[in-house]
Amino acid sequence: MAKRQEVFVTNHQNGWAVTKPHAERASAVVPTQAEAIERAREISDGGTIHIQGRDGKFRVETPFD
Repeated sequence: MAKRQEVFVTNHQNGWAVTKPHAERASAVVPTQAEAIERAREISDGGTIHIQGRDGKFRVETPFD
């Protein structure tokens, strides 16, 4: 079983970026926030996802949501 990952979905100049903490590059950059959240769910393996809104504030999605 893979380790649960913490993942961030953030605004990016080319859309939305999916990154892991301390990563030098984004795991993915996609055009929509929905696509970024879907990708984040795939790579988090049930871990916590921090989602940045258009206003810059973060909300947290946990596997129990």
